[in-house]
Amino acid sequence: MIETPDKVGYAEWDNAGFVIPDKLLLNGNSSLADALNVFYAAGGFDFFNVVDPDKYASSWLEFIGGLYADIEDEVYKHDDGHFTFPLSEEERKSLMEQGVPEKFTSDF
Repeated sequence: MIETPDKVGYAEWDNAGFVIPDKLLLNGNSSLADALNVFYAAGGFDFFNVVDPDKYASSWLEFIGGLYADIEDEVYKHDDGHFTFPLSEEERKSLMEQGVPEKFTSDF
């Protein structure tokens, strides 16, 4: 049996002094396309595959979970911005089979 480390994902998010990279910051003018791009840039695919939250940085889970909730709650509006799903067709299919909402798996 392979032993997994205590934290397997995004450990640097829990390091003292860690600052969320500017490219992951959204503001009141951000669109749904912006939010989805940030979601996937911050590891959104991994978020959908978290089985044991204790193995992930709590700061990352809070950030990505909050962003997921904001997207679901339509905090970010669909404007004329374009979003292209950034992962492979196999990953898209995997998310769709998991029942991930369409807004996270579709281009627009």
